[in-house]
Amino acid sequence: MKNALCAALALLATAQTPAVSAEPRQWNVGLAATADQSPFVGGDTQIGVKPVIIKENGFDIVGPAWSFSATPAREFYVGAGLDEWDHERGDSAVLQDMAELDRAINLRVGGAWKLANGTISADLAQDVAAHEGAQAKLRYTHHPDTPLNLRPYAELQWLSADLTDYYVGVDAAEAKADRPAYQADDSLALKVGVKMEKPLSRRLTLVGSVSANSYGSAIADSPIIDSSTVWGGYAGAAYRW
Repeated sequence: MKNALCAALALLATAQTPAVSAEPRQWNVGLAATADQSPFVGGDTQIGVKPVIIKENGFDIVGPAWSFSATPAREFYVGAGLDEWDHERGDSAVLQDMAELDRAINLRVGGAWKLANGTISADLAQDVAAHEGAQAKLRYTHHPDTPLNLRPYAELQWLSADLTDYYVGVDAAEAKADRPAYQADDSLALKVGVKMEKPLSRRLTLVGSVSANSYGSAIADSPIIDSSTVWGGYAGAAYRW
């Protein structure tokens, strides 16, 4: 998986960049408040803020991404991003004696295709800062005709053993009577949710999302995991500059 991703990134580096439109670029960006349930034993719900970037090309690509090949019906991109996992384990008091985790930074490559009533995207990511694990995501986003511009989606995730063991594994030195040593294998996960982008004016857009992520047994069976299904969401606004 790592070799395949490196080869893909090398190929993208040689790809020809399409001509850029002469029209002035507009930025539709903002901020959102976030809340994410912690799956860890004793972990607290994490409250924070994150930037919001509304892409108006209709491909529903998640996170920072830069297109290197696009048509009206499909787009290929490279990008970067952070793991969805909380590297602070929800500030759990009972897990503070475990080794500290670093924040993972992923390099990504993927593609998105428009369908009759939605989009489908495939994304492959490789961490370069912490666990050096890989993950792959296949997402379908539905585009119903609703006044609130609701977009439900379902995403199948594959998480490598390097990634899962980094977050939910327990080394022998960290084991206790009520926390046995545990080595996690690769795992599947299923994330479902709905996003909303409601324009309030020509420049201001209200944004929001709620989601639930259910993890496979390789994660759920870890002694430091309290819940195999966690929820998350955000609400905020974006402004077109």
